[in-house]
Amino acid sequence: MRASVSPLDKVVQPHPYDAVQDVLYILDAERRFTFVNAFALAAWHCTPDALLGQRFEDGLPVRPGQDLIDAVQQAIDRQERAEFETFGGRHQRWINLTLYPHHGGVLVQVRPLLRDVRTAARDANDALTGCLTRQTFLDVLATPHPCTQGAVLALVDLNRLKLMNAVRGHTGGDLHIRQVAHLLQEALPAGGLICRWGGDEFVLLAPGQNPGLLTRALDHALRHAPAPQPGVPAYSSGLAVWPGGTPFERAFAIADDRLQQQKDRLYAVLPDDGEVLNFVAFSQQLEMLDDPDDITQYTLERLLTLLDFDHAVFQVWDAGGATYTATHQAIRAGLPVPLPALGAPQPLAGAFRTVQRTQRTAWSTDYPSSPEVIPLMVEQGVKSGIMTPVFSQGRIVASITLRTVHRWHTITPHMRKVLELAALRLEHALELRRVAQQVRETLEAGLLTLGIALEARDLETHGHTQRTTEMAGRLGEALGLRGSDLDQLREGAYLHDLGKLCVPDAILHKPGRLTADEWTVMQTHTTRGWDLACRIPNLATAVLEVIRHHHERWDGGGYPDGLAGEAIPLVARIFAVCDVYDALISERPYKPAWSADAAVREIQAQSGRQFDPAVVRAFLSLHGEAALAAAVPRVS
Repeated sequence: MRASVSPLDKVVQPHPYDAVQDVLYILDAERRFTFVNAFALAAWHCTPDALLGQRFEDGLPVRPGQDLIDAVQQAIDRQERAEFETFGGRHQRWINLTLYPHHGGVLVQVRPLLRDVRTAARDANDALTGCLTRQTFLDVLATPHPCTQGAVLALVDLNRLKLMNAVRGHTGGDLHIRQVAHLLQEALPAGGLICRWGGDEFVLLAPGQNPGLLTRALDHALRHAPAPQPGVPAYSSGLAVWPGGTPFERAFAIADDRLQQQKDRLYAVLPDDGEVLNFVAFSQQLEMLDDPDDITQYTLERLLTLLDFDHAVFQVWDAGGATYTATHQAIRAGLPVPLPALGAPQPLAGAFRTVQRTQRTAWSTDYPSSPEVIPLMVEQGVKSGIMTPVFSQGRIVASITLRTVHRWHTITPHMRKVLELAALRLEHALELRRVAQQVRETLEAGLLTLGIALEARDLETHGHTQRTTEMAGRLGEALGLRGSDLDQLREGAYLHDLGKLCVPDAILHKPGRLTADEWTVMQTHTTRGWDLACRIPNLATAVLEVIRHHHERWDGGGYPDGLAGEAIPLVARIFAVCDVYDALISERPYKPAWSADAAVREIQAQSGRQFDPAVVRAFLSLHGEAALAAAVPRVS
């Protein structure tokens, strides 16, 4: 058998602002760049070394007008928040600039506005993406424009949008469309046009007759676009040259033909949406089961159907790594029960040793010819097989084995991936149930003890629970909470990161920037924590609200429910300020500890955006009275 090998991703140390999906940069008092976020670097096709230390007017892709330079300098001089609109010549569209005071300079956020230079009418631009509507785009082509004198046309089609909507809901699908559209807009060469042609289609035009320019722009955007599922690019595209004076429809048809060819090549090696949705349904069903035996048995039975095997066996490994015991199995109808029997310990041999050595999936399409063959399996007619490990806390604790009997079955990369994902889902489901039981048993020892136990898993936050609980209590009192209301706020603070028990170590302890999929998993700690806490008897509603909603934002941009304003429970609004403040003044692998004053300024800057202004005012009052003096910068 062979062991599958996956390359390790390069570890990147992120900055918190790199998560912002807008151009964002910081200028010092002399208008020199001191920071540029990842989104801006990608949009401008440059590196930090090329920008840092440069003056604002010299570093931008297109030199700004003197009026914009003066406005930026005025914001620096006054050290007050400023906001204005200007016309961006690079993409021929209006943009909004918001400037925030920042250590004597300014932090600048740039966002496109939903209107085009040719018309201020709102219906000229697509409400979701800000791109031109199809009709407006065609109207522009009917007027003199550089693109009508000769251009390169690209037809872009989002991949797996139907699947995205099914898995994440239409809100998640809309977010995906916006993210990709924003990247396409930023990558579009100067003087170009972009429109949303249909629900998941975009048309781009770049003036000139050089396909390479637009090809590079699309490739650049694709590298930064979120994938709808692992291994699937965000979009496919087809290009065609549109010579001046020729019908637009001809170039469009050629681009569409090339797009379809690209999609045919892509989907020839991918499972169809129905197959993927079956796996999604499988994952959702796992979440509904509580008993570990039911979870394991359901997994095996579904894998037989999904991947077309004859035997599926779950084997528990002993702690010493010398033997295993088959505990569950599923068998295709009409086939004999395989040996060894359930419950009979067996020495690790053959594929077990390969998996133990490599810590990865092992497989053989022609099992009888494998050098690691087990004679008992051949005697039973096994022709093909695959085995993947199940981990707990970094150690192999079990394995899932699939076999065919009296028939050969090609073990494809897709098949291996599905089995590995199933093992991961099974691992998570079993871990969730194990943790829920531990939580119930631990509750008697006190909520503070539980909070400290949570920190023991997340090594970056030592002491975080104690500090934020004390801070939340003082802030809650300042806002008028008394008695049981204050107790419930503190209890929620103890348990706020309960759901991180369900986040895999590889994500929780990852020193570099999380991928989009990893970040999605990390965000589930709020709902997973809420789910666990709901099973604890007699917890008040306010406690659950802190756990679920402490990452909501006042402006509605938070998670998990996108609540805004006073729809966010007060206890969650209070704790959110304390949680972020403590994170800022604490050292992390990706950042030094901020000073207390710098952290307070950041909290103040987020008033009305991330945080409730009333809570921020109370927080600032406490800070001014030195009531938070105990919360000095911490080193983990």
